[in-house]
Amino acid sequence: MKKRLFSSVIIGILSISSAQAFDDNKKGFLVSLGGGLSNVNTKVSLGNLGVNESSFGLASSFKLGYGFNEQFMLYYVNDVSWYGYENDPNKDTYATGLTGIGASYFFDKNKPYYILGGVGVGTITNVSKSVQTRGNSFMIGAGYEAVKHLQVEASYVKSNFEESNVKANINTVKMTLNYMWY
Repeated sequence: MKKRLFSSVIIGILSISSAQAFDDNKKGFLVSLGGGLSNVNTKVSLGNLGVNESSFGLASSFKLGYGFNEQFMLYYVNDVSWYGYENDPNKDTYATGLTGIGASYFFDKNKPYYILGGVGVGTITNVSKSVQTRGNSFMIGAGYEAVKHLQVEASYVKSNFEESNVKANINTVKMTLNYMWY
């Protein structure tokens, strides 16, 4: 009986808070999912040797956080680009991303324009072989809320990796279409 009562109370609290969480105000809990296209430029150097290659791919975006008011949001962000290298003999699939803390700032609570940024751990993963390298990364960008909840973002992500004598710098330009629940 106590377990059933406890479960009912928890479910009730979660239902009430969920109903109030997405009230069409940017203030409060938020979740965002997005997808789009990316251009990834990879520069790898080993001593005096270097390779520079660009690839087009898909982009994904996930945000989970809180809007402190109608203009400022702080969130966990995971932005990833999925692509392959033209000169890769194995034709492996790669994913480069940023996982960290991000923020968006609307210039005016009644205007659809905003800027965004983020810092965190950068990763490059050979998805085909499940091999991952970590480094540091940052992101800057701008967005436009075309209609309530539907946002178009253009962003630049810079990631740096160093392992043994190998250095890699990855520059990614992305365009995503995101839906944000708030």
